[in-house]
Amino acid sequence: MVTKKHETPGQIIRDKPDVVAQMLRTAFGIEIPENVQTKCASEDFTQLVPTAYRADSVVEFYELNASGVSRGVVVETQLAIDDEKPYSWPLYVAALRAKIRAPSCLLVFCPKRRVADWARRSIETGHPRFDLTPLVIGPGTGPLVTTTAEAARYPEMTILATLANVTDPTEEVMEIAHAALATLDNQGHENAHYYTDVLLDALPPAAEKILEGLVQSGTSEYQFKSDFALRNQARGEVRGEAKAVLKLLAGRGLCVSTEVRERVLSCEDTAVLDEWLLRAASVTSAQDIFD
Repeated sequence: MVTKKHETPGQIIRDKPDVVAQMLRTAFGIEIPENVQTKCASEDFTQLVPTAYRADSVVEFYELNASGVSRGVVVETQLAIDDEKPYSWPLYVAALRAKIRAPSCLLVFCPKRRVADWARRSIETGHPRFDLTPLVIGPGTGPLVTTTAEAARYPEMTILATLANVTDPTEEVMEIAHAALATLDNQGHENAHYYTDVLLDALPPAAEKILEGLVQSGTSEYQFKSDFALRNQARGEVRGEAKAVLKLLAGRGLCVSTEVRERVLSCEDTAVLDEWLLRAASVTSAQDIFD
């Protein structure tokens, strides 16, 4: 049965695929350009192999002025030891690499230490020097976010790290998690309350009580006044309006092409987005909002 614990990391990544680049840099020291663009891609590998294989999430990286995908990442959430994964995980990475013609890797979220230790083992494929060692986020990874200021800057990574139990859920860690939740709430993020509920549900009782107390004390009043935070909040509002345009088009049954979606999401002019939102209510094709 699919659970919130399993689905939430994928939901966060679909909302903010940039978080995968942040985690690769922070947890594993992998060099990812700051100007890289990311997007979620199909998790389905059935077009490459006869048996149906489906990963939890796939993220593609695009570097500025580069043609095509520069890197691919398969993301899995693993809540229990599964003896089938050492067979399917190498296939995921190889299939994605064949599809995008670019370096690919595997990132696995494991909230339980026993599962994390298992997932970190090198998978022997049988071919000399062709083994796969998954990149694991979980107990033993070490702290990824250590201050409330960092949490305000990287709220999605903070939530993922908390869900994955990368550090013990102390009072300080809960304050950092609260800063991330409050930042998303202040930005009007559509899933802010959902993430709060998932974290509270996933934490042990003592940590849950601490975080619940912080949330009840007034998440909406938790403000970050730095220039960065204010710019980030403004971008969040713009992105929310862009998503509203796309949701209206889709809700009216119109086909929204990749070109239309990318143009709407890349727009940072609220006046233009307002105009597109008005047009989206009456156009007969999604492309017509630009005319």
